[in-house]
Amino acid sequence: MKKIIVIMALLSVSMTSINAAVPVKKIAKKALADSTSVIIEKAKAGDATAQNTLGVWYYTGKDSIKQDYKEALQWWARSAKQENADAIGNMAMCYQLGRGTEKDSALAVKLYHAAIKKGNTSIIPQHEEIVKNTKSVFSSLMLRDCFLKGVGVKKDFKKATAYQEIAAEEGHVDSQFAIALHYLNDKQADKAASWFKNAAHQGNVGATYYYGYLMFNGMGIPQDKERGIKLLEKAAKKGFPAADYQLGRIYREGDGVEKDASKAFEYIKKAAYNGIVDAKWELGTMYQKGEGAVQDFFLSVQWMAEGIQTIHKKELENLIKEDGDGVFSLYLKGLRQFYVDNDYVAAINYFNKVDKAKNPEGKTMLGLCYANKDYSKQNEKKAFKTLTKAAENSKVANYYLASLYELGIGVTKDDKTAVDLLKKAADDGIALAECELGDRYMAGNGVPTDFTKAAQLYLDAEAQNQLLPESARRLAECYKKKVSVLPDLADANKRIEKLENQKANTNLINLLKLIEKL
Repeated sequence: MKKIIVIMALLSVSMTSINAAVPVKKIAKKALADSTSVIIEKAKAGDATAQNTLGVWYYTGKDSIKQDYKEALQWWARSAKQENADAIGNMAMCYQLGRGTEKDSALAVKLYHAAIKKGNTSIIPQHEEIVKNTKSVFSSLMLRDCFLKGVGVKKDFKKATAYQEIAAEEGHVDSQFAIALHYLNDKQADKAASWFKNAAHQGNVGATYYYGYLMFNGMGIPQDKERGIKLLEKAAKKGFPAADYQLGRIYREGDGVEKDASKAFEYIKKAAYNGIVDAKWELGTMYQKGEGAVQDFFLSVQWMAEGIQTIHKKELENLIKEDGDGVFSLYLKGLRQFYVDNDYVAAINYFNKVDKAKNPEGKTMLGLCYANKDYSKQNEKKAFKTLTKAAENSKVANYYLASLYELGIGVTKDDKTAVDLLKKAADDGIALAECELGDRYMAGNGVPTDFTKAAQLYLDAEAQNQLLPESARRLAECYKKKVSVLPDLADANKRIEKLENQKANTNLINLLKLIEKL
């Protein structure tokens, strides 16, 4: 442990004030006492160097000063407030070892870095020596961070990786996972597989996923699809979304298993709700084709709009070309006329064709056109009649129909029926309905006030990236109330700030604008 103590040089400096050449022991003892009392007085008076020295004495024990780690830490903290680099390093040591306080490795590293930046140049060579002699995981990771960030040394990714690997070899699971990713990105699948295997055996869920993925595809290790699938399933059960996506693709394609569209749909839907962009696009295509679930053009376009944002523009172009003048292309063109060009006559022309093809979303959108106040031939009664018929087969039509009942458009106001329809649409996963129903539970509007139900509905809409700005602000209120169903309560302030500044989702409009260019 003495190798870790940054302040041993200070001990020798403070001891030089004792005149060792005087042969009389009593005089030496008196001089030592005088020296100690002077340091104590200076420390109490606020001298940073003396405070650091007094911390050393309490840490090691000195004559009449009994060893007391907690007292040492307090003196170092006082010195550190005055930016004494040695004291900051000594505090780091306490948090590293858990002396005078609870262990806190993250804070220890932060303090070591602060001490180095303020000129405590002895820290890096000391920890390099520690790693050389003991293979310390803590020191390896601290040095890794120094070389990654250029703290007290020049940035050196190669050295940072070497220290990371030392920690991995000593069994540090996060380092094993990080090194495995490094080798995978470096196209050294065999080395990656070995490290993923080690980390997976220690329970790292990400490593379990990657090891299963490499095994399924025969990358770096002999191919074994059956065992690979079992590992992917294990990762999926532990909540790793990428595993859900891969399993969805496997069952959709029948790769190593019998094709199962329903199973594929459930896996891909779960991955999409957990933010996997590829899964969002794929879920959209499955809704479009009615593959593994009832065909639903509304949800299809919603998920395609979410998935297209980064990597799927070419896929959309191919999809439209393949569909030609098919029903889905007509629906997309109608949506563009409705939402982007605001040409309701042209939109009605497209949606009539979709309706004649017996797709319920054609009738749903016709109802919306008839109800729109900007349509020159607005007809509220026709809108109500059309949406009532559409709601027999369309999930989203129930949401739009609820609005008519709520506002008394084309029908006598009936808030109870509006709530029933909202509940039905929300149960079917329509995010717009989830937001509005959540708003009602927050306000006790037509339903009993229930912040827990409101919060859950908002979370469901947020998982689809469809949380409306006003509903986002109400979800922020739920975080302020610390509603128990909410995740990330420990980071409530960050969540609140993000939710209160949430903007409207424009992904659908962006997709529809893109259609004209394809």
